Amino acid sequence: MPRAARMKSSTNLYHVIGRGINSERIFNQTREKNNFKRLLIKYQEKYEVEIYSYVVMSTHFHLLLRADLKVMSGYMASVLAEFAEYYNYKHNRNGHVFQNRFKSECVETAQYFWNCMRYIHMNPVNANIVKNPLKYRFSSLKEYETEKNQIIHPNAINVYRSEFTDFQDYLEFHSKGLKYVFIDIPEEVLAQQQKQALAVIAQEAHLLGLETPKEIIEDTALREKYKKRLQGELSISKRKTERLYRYVKRCIMGK
Repeated sequence: MPRAARMKSSTNLYHVIGRGINSERIFNQTREKNNFKRLLIKYQEKYEVEIYSYVVMSTHFHLLLRADLKVMSGYMASVLAEFAEYYNYKHNRNGHVFQNRFKSECVETAQYFWNCMRYIHMNPVNANIVKNPLKYRFSSLKEYETEKNQIIHPNAINVYRSEFTDFQDYLEFHSKGLKYVFIDIPEEVLAQQQKQALAVIAQEAHLLGLETPKEIIEDTALREKYKKRLQGELSISKRKTERLYRYVKRCIMGK
């Protein structure tokens, strides 16, 4: 079966993610993370790519970048191919290093752009690696603090300055809740969905003037209304909605 064509962004902005095959920790060591960062820089000289944020985790990476779709594909192919060659040589192995081809999603609005950037920078916090995102060495957040771009494009600093009064304002933005579910490795997508499902039922209870979300679960009509909203907001199937609902029920009812 032919691979589905990538969606083209009207803004040329994309959120890109790649993961190690079989969830392998391909960036487990510092020098592996540094090598990947070096390749991100190296191929920017060849391709017209603007990176706005990045994070390199142990099993995967995230990028928020601007480029023509074909240019972006060429850039990522070059980076991933050279890293795979390096990784296989270093570990005396053969075969694929990355799980299938990298994933990408279109970033069409300013709101989605900033929320995506925040999600990328908060990955190490959400993974319980650090409590403060500034403490993680392999993301672009430090480049925004110092305003000395190493990997991010100079235009990224200009965009950041136009949106926030100072770095403290920008850092506080990172502590706010997320509204979207972003592409990620499956277990992190599930974690995002579960967090959002709990936030939605709490909001529903508040809007209805209820004392507790338990009242939604205990009322058939309110329960079905909640499920319908959840399915629409997360754009998921009825089966996934039911699974999320069972998770929310266990969290709230304790059973």
